[in-house]
Amino acid sequence: MSSFLSQKVPIVFVPGLFGSMNDQIIPGTGDWSFGLARTAYEPFIRMLENMGYRLNEQLFVAFYDWRRPIGISAEHSLVPVIQWAKQVTGASHVNLVCHSMGGLVARAYVQGDTYQNDVDQLLVFATPNAGSPISYCYWAGGKLPRPVPGKRNVLEIYMNVYLAYLEQGRPFKRVQAIQRHFPSLLDLVPAADYGDYLLEKKNGAESFVPYSSMVVKNHYMDLLNSTMGLIYERNIRITVVAGIGQETIHYLRTVPSLSPTKWVDGRVVGSISSSAGDGSVMAKSVFTLEGDKYYVEATHLDILYKSEPLLRQLLGS
Repeated sequence: MSSFLSQKVPIVFVPGLFGSMNDQIIPGTGDWSFGLARTAYEPFIRMLENMGYRLNEQLFVAFYDWRRPIGISAEHSLVPVIQWAKQVTGASHVNLVCHSMGGLVARAYVQGDTYQNDVDQLLVFATPNAGSPISYCYWAGGKLPRPVPGKRNVLEIYMNVYLAYLEQGRPFKRVQAIQRHFPSLLDLVPAADYGDYLLEKKNGAESFVPYSSMVVKNHYMDLLNSTMGLIYERNIRITVVAGIGQETIHYLRTVPSLSPTKWVDGRVVGSISSSAGDGSVMAKSVFTLEGDKYYVEATHLDILYKSEPLLRQLLGS
């Protein structure tokens, strides 16, 4: 191995929601791959290879079962890949490059009790560090509002593929199926740091539903954000990158729900969007995590390759 390559701190890439697929998640899909998200992630891997990182030599992918709670994914999927990367390279530290939900998996490790002091940099792209209203829509009601006819969120496309699989050959109630088979989605609903996000219309007037009074709360992320100081105490350099310029759901308009099992905090009838996001995640949610902060005008998926100059600078490539 050349001295140039041997000096590189190895990268462990942690993909986002729906960015890992194998037979355990959907039978017949084979061994671990990027699955539904391959058109986004395979070009990114090639970009890193062009920067001098060879796959499975200095560049490793931490696939995980995104249906499971985030803490479990960190313990059972990320930690073994970090250990593998250190064993292969002989390095004592790795850099974690994370997209979307992958950033939360990484945070679960570096903020956890089993952290092994082996991460140099944590680079997160489009990670919903305070959650996303889109996740509330699916967790509580099984669908997104349709404020703009024909305009679909990338999460909705991937989610519909997965829900179509769940529907095959079995009795199907969408909300119950999501909550049973996809418990990690609760880890992605807005947390306290997002702020109030349900705008309820009652008796002709609209007012925000206080997060403190809601049934659907993100207790996991509330705890994670309350202990984020551990990352700085552990001397990990943090870079946080958010996409902007895309219409993104910021708030949800609701009316009282009559169902005891669906829309428990209000039935979503519309949304209020903002361009201060990447189409899936608001920049304010990404920047809940403190660190060196950067904006990129990009969608939720193309933020990775549009950040190539920044990555080269941070990784010394």
